Amino acid sequence: MTVAPAPAAAVEPAPIDQAGELRSARIESLRAVAALGVLVGHAFIIALAYRGTSTGLRNQLISGGLLTVFLFFTLSGYLLYWPFARRDFGGGGRIDLTRYARNRALRILPLYYAVVAVLLALDPLGAHRADWWRYALFIEDYSARTVERLDSPMWSLGVEMQFYILLPLIAAGIARLARGSLARAMAIVVALGAASFALRLERVLIGPSPVLSPLDGPFALPTLLYFFCTGMLVALLRQAVRDREGERLPRALEWSDPWLLAAVGLWALAAAHPSWEPLIAAASFLAVGTCVLAPRRGVLLRILDWRGLAAVGVASYSLYLWHVPLLLALSGTEIRFSDTRPPVDLTAPQSFAGLLALALPVCLAAALLSYRLIEAPFLRLRRGWVGPRSSSRYRER
Repeated sequence: MTVAPAPAAAVEPAPIDQAGELRSARIESLRAVAALGVLVGHAFIIALAYRGTSTGLRNQLISGGLLTVFLFFTLSGYLLYWPFARRDFGGGGRIDLTRYARNRALRILPLYYAVVAVLLALDPLGAHRADWWRYALFIEDYSARTVERLDSPMWSLGVEMQFYILLPLIAAGIARLARGSLARAMAIVVALGAASFALRLERVLIGPSPVLSPLDGPFALPTLLYFFCTGMLVALLRQAVRDREGERLPRALEWSDPWLLAAVGLWALAAAHPSWEPLIAAASFLAVGTCVLAPRRGVLLRILDWRGLAAVGVASYSLYLWHVPLLLALSGTEIRFSDTRPPVDLTAPQSFAGLLALALPVCLAAALLSYRLIEAPFLRLRRGWVGPRSSSRYRER
């Protein structure tokens, strides 16, 4: 008789230690890819003194490294919504929202405030010291005096903080409307993402010159929520796969390399065509979804399981916040800022390869030192915020 093939066995992701907690190495490696992509993009535009960085496919692809910042949003959507998805649709444990808030504060605030304090004291990089309170409250994205000043990558932290605060309410709303149905929950998340993208399309991508509004501006959570929704959808798909444990997935979904290569291709298209921003969301969805769901490990997943890359991911938050001030210092860049006009780089263009070769080891060393001295002591104070029924061999959050 014919024996049905056994379901493909899921490959358990390798763990890596983060301040005493075991994390998924491949998820941390995705953080590393995102942070390194942003570093390379910034090194390129700083080396070229912001001139001609989008001229020609080569320049577009290199400066397109900045687009990997959106991968952080998809990762946050998946990692933080997953416990809520388990609770609401998989019989997972109770969630302690007080500990959730405490953990988020310990993860984000110490390093962020340390970087803000150091830069305001030593080199504000176009910011006004009198505006310290805007940075303290994470509202620097909504004033021309502060947006992308001091440390330009900080713009994404304000968006992340809003998502952290609103996620328990969003999750509760999804659970109430879905009434225990995973399919209905997925439809709600897709609809929420579609509404967010429609708002961004109208107000930011094709609309008139956008204003720095917290409701519909280019750095507002409502116009960027669709990136987080891609990660939330991965969390729901993971629960759906768990519900069908023992059943074989379609063969097209078993192998990881084609999906990761597709993610890279979509990112390249978005880099070459900035108006094709939705492709970044699709690429981030494929990258995170493949790392979480693919039952067979291909060559690219083996790379993401490499502990050296994952170690960079563990320190990726420090790398993300320190790299621009270090790049500006190493390159000797001088920028003239104005509250009414775009900033002007007064420095002559220089070698991108030379700057990157100098900056990469310096930035990595600074990030690892910053992680050890600033991040890790506070991360060790975190406590689990999910009940025992959702416990696992290691935490991803």
